[in-house]
Amino acid sequence: MFALIRTYEGLSVENRDEATRKANAGLRTILQESPGFVSYELMKHEGTEGKVASISIFDSRTEAQASNEVAQKWVRENLPFMTTPHETAGELVSH
Repeated sequence: MFALIRTYEGLSVENRDEATRKANAGLRTILQESPGFVSYELMKHEGTEGKVASISIFDSRTEAQASNEVAQKWVRENLPFMTTPHETAGELVSH
């Protein structure tokens, strides 16, 4: 399995809450239909109000990378206030 973590910083509390609400309603559904989908989670960072991260897990690197393109396009179209995320990706070695 392969994980992608996208961390967005510098969000107002309102923008962060809007982003999580819209991602749960829209992006999650799209990713669930993607080949190799395992899970999609959103995380509010403790102690940092303006930071949120998404964690996507897919069966393979290829499927995860394809989903990343879908997610980036969705974010640009639906959450234009979002910053460019810091991305971390890698194979899950324990799960």
